[in-house]
Amino acid sequence: MKQKKAAIKLSSIGWIILIAAVFKFAIHLIYGEGYEYFMDELYTLAMSRHLALGYIDLPPLVPFLMAVSRAMLGNSFFAYHVFPALAGCFTMLILCLITRELGGKEIAVALTAVGFIIVPLWLALDSFFCYDAFDQLALSAFLFAVVKLYSTANRRYWLLIGLLAGLACLCKITILFYGPGFLLALLISNRRKDLLSPWPYLGAAVFLVVVSPYLYWQVANGFPSLEYWTNYGSSRLYDTSLKQYLINILILTSQLLLPLWLAGLYRIFRSFNKVNYSVLGFLFLFTFGFMFYLSASVRQLIALFMPLLAAGSVFTEEMINKIRWRKPVLAVLFSYLAVVGALNITMSLPILPASTFPSLVDQFGGFSRQLREFNGDLTYYPITYSGRLGWTHVVEEIADVYYSLPEEEQAIAGIYAGHYIYAGAVDQIGPQYGLPHAVSGHLTYYLWGPGYSWDVMIILSGRSNSMSMFFDQCEQNAQITDTMGGAGYPVYIYTCKGNRVDAETIWGSVKSYR
Repeated sequence: MKQKKAAIKLSSIGWIILIAAVFKFAIHLIYGEGYEYFMDELYTLAMSRHLALGYIDLPPLVPFLMAVSRAMLGNSFFAYHVFPALAGCFTMLILCLITRELGGKEIAVALTAVGFIIVPLWLALDSFFCYDAFDQLALSAFLFAVVKLYSTANRRYWLLIGLLAGLACLCKITILFYGPGFLLALLISNRRKDLLSPWPYLGAAVFLVVVSPYLYWQVANGFPSLEYWTNYGSSRLYDTSLKQYLINILILTSQLLLPLWLAGLYRIFRSFNKVNYSVLGFLFLFTFGFMFYLSASVRQLIALFMPLLAAGSVFTEEMINKIRWRKPVLAVLFSYLAVVGALNITMSLPILPASTFPSLVDQFGGFSRQLREFNGDLTYYPITYSGRLGWTHVVEEIADVYYSLPEEEQAIAGIYAGHYIYAGAVDQIGPQYGLPHAVSGHLTYYLWGPGYSWDVMIILSGRSNSMSMFFDQCEQNAQITDTMGGAGYPVYIYTCKGNRVDAETIWGSVKSYR
């Protein structure tokens, strides 16, 4: 008898997830080369060239993944966007699994997949190589483990929860902001009895083991991240009103999807297949209150919308299954989502010509114009737009100044940037122009040292050049006002010569952990 060839068979739900993942991966790669590097992408690239167990403002995992990406796929702008696109696809997969765990079938899973794809913030985060895409992936896995703990009542899932919480903390410390809300939600759920068993504490031990390299780095370097976050909270965060906070949340999650979010928030407090998952609803509400009290960025709350999307999708499926005219309702629902998706994708990814984007935001500001989130913000254009523009222009201006120097001065000249983003732009784009690497006293760049003799330095600074006191002469060479999509952050380029003190003395005065 002839042996039948083995074939991979997917269920209808498997096909839904696969098609959605292919679509999501494709749109990120097709439009991945639009505009320029995102500003924090430049910083991630810089950190990946200085691998360590920690950084001033970030844990070590994402720079390591960037180094892996570069080793596997090369240094092209296109290649840098493969890993974050994959992270987004796996996040969507996990979210669909959460929906299945809640009892959702084909309609609910399809609605979850489409909903995840068209949420503006998730679209943006998965379109550049930064910590957020991987943070969302780790947090989705953490939430799935919590769901499994409640659905199976198997206390061994605490070990997995601890492991995934540790991995999430190595991506970004968002998970620590979820800690108080998670503990409060646990205490009022039916799993609070687990606290009388050893399993949660074993999970906490696993968490500590996973993050121990990062903790070791903090101890060895005098807990610099504590200084950074203290400065961040006292000087960076904007004390917003509740109305502004809610508006920003709706812009980032799409106000056109508000019925789905409200449905999810309602449904999450009711049992699914006789299992109570209200812990996820309380986690969302408690964390929302905590984040608002701290004036934290609404972007740190976004992962907790995942259970709401899953619950809202299940609720929608339940309602549709009770309707006689099921197919027409489904056609209207997914047609609406297609229109919303087309709008959100167009406004969240670098698709439109950069020059036309501001006028569209002005015209349809209610859909994409964020309100102020941080002290010092000078633009209401989405940072995922404005943060992708101007870096090549900055580097070109620096190159003009550099090549205006005599050859003997070019041989010893260095570049100092007052902000890590500009230093990152020089380090990533500068080699195309033959520029030396940049140094900066800002954040982790400070740890990498002064780098030069400082006899001749090209300095990027504000209008008041505080570095001039260290030199015999400083000359302003250029002023740049069109960085960050016309956000209005002027940058001045100076050439300073004849350092009055040695480089180490200068370096001791430039540290900025804020």
